[in-house]
Amino acid sequence: MKPTESQSVYEITMKTVFALLFVVSTAFAQKALDTEEGLNGADRIRVNINLGAVNMTLKRIDNASKAFKIHYEYQENEEVPVLNYEVRDNEGVFLFSNGKHDSHFPFFNFGEAKDSVDIELANSVPLHLRVNFGVCDANVDLGGMEISQATFATGVCSFNLNFSSPNKINCHDLQIKTGVSSVKVENLANARASSVELNGGLGSMDIDFGGKLVRDCSVHVQTGLGSVNISIPSGMNTEITTPESFLTSVDVAGFYSQGGGVYRSNSTTGPELKIHVESALGGVKIRKY
Repeated sequence: MKPTESQSVYEITMKTVFALLFVVSTAFAQKALDTEEGLNGADRIRVNINLGAVNMTLKRIDNASKAFKIHYEYQENEEVPVLNYEVRDNEGVFLFSNGKHDSHFPFFNFGEAKDSVDIELANSVPLHLRVNFGVCDANVDLGGMEISQATFATGVCSFNLNFSSPNKINCHDLQIKTGVSSVKVENLANARASSVELNGGLGSMDIDFGGKLVRDCSVHVQTGLGSVNISIPSGMNTEITTPESFLTSVDVAGFYSQGGGVYRSNSTTGPELKIHVESALGGVKIRKY
């Protein structure tokens, strides 16, 4: 049977599509890096992670004798990611970078193909954690680890942080600083942090204080343009301050007003959660559950 003109066009089109797919798949062929390391005498670790365009998961490692385990997939035409771990005076120093643009200039690498990395970190020694992202999709679960201090800085990012189980030690300070981002934080009471700072530029923040509050915690939430949703378990001793602004709508339910943008929980016993929320332009919703 002689092919019709439409069939010929269809075949040519499909051949073109398959050819393009082959070119794209070849251009973005990936290499993989798999590595792990023992503690090597470290009784604490400073972790510095600096990643550009990346899809990332981070969680605790199952083996208590290990410092880290990494599976990293990157483009064939790229350099091997930089990784270094050494122990000095019983302190481990872990450095990991993919050498891409710094997160402070996220739009410069917005169109780049993202690398993919799964990171597992030690769960048996205290970690001082500093993580910088560029354009990213990041899922981080710090549950069951020993986090003494943690700082996250993001560019254009979808960032989920969870303390699915309690931090094993007290955390001095937890900071999240975002550019254009969607941020979700779950079970924040489990962080055992004395100070929490959440600073967003443009986007949304969903913050859940689930878990058990075992020490006083001071929280400062500040956003430029976007929405803030905060959920607090009933029975948690809480004071909320929301400076009033005609550019920001504030909706607080489940707490009684003391006037001047100050709200209190009915419960006044146990460790106290103090939350201060500032939003330049957007909406703030605070709920008890």
